[in-house]
Amino acid sequence: MCKGKAQNRIDYIVLQKPSEAAKIVEKYGYEAPAKVDDLVQAVKLLVKKKGEPIIKDLIAIHPEKKLILEISGHKSDESNFCGCNSSYSEETKELLDKLSELSVDDLSKVYDDLKKDVKDNPTDTTLMAKVETVWDEIKRRKKQTQKIESKQENNQWLKIALGVIAGLIIGKAIS
Repeated sequence: MCKGKAQNRIDYIVLQKPSEAAKIVEKYGYEAPAKVDDLVQAVKLLVKKKGEPIIKDLIAIHPEKKLILEISGHKSDESNFCGCNSSYSEETKELLDKLSELSVDDLSKVYDDLKKDVKDNPTDTTLMAKVETVWDEIKRRKKQTQKIESKQENNQWLKIALGVIAGLIIGKAIS
């Protein structure tokens, strides 16, 4: 990977601002690699480990941060806007709180209603953000349900195996 051929947003930021990215790595108690390619990988691992705080730090050093804020109409650096097509607003945060109380079926109904609204107002970015948020929540819930079902299925097989083993042990003890 060479400078100017970034593969994603993290690559782009680190390749453009390697010294600032190294400071982020060091801020979280790690030694920053000397090679830029290794630094990119270290930052990606840190994002996986620590999540949102690292992303916020990366946004703060984004090479085009001022331009993105200016173009998007944001006047303050305190904005939630990160330049990644995010329309995450206070309204969306409130929606997330409400979504946590809904079942998957109810979420699907909300999603369908929002999709209809988007067809009527295709330029409404807040509405699009809501659709994405609801869709993400549906996907998260379905994954969570699949994991639980998979664990239950594994537990069932474990119980059957233990029952068979116990039966064999008892059978051998009796004979």
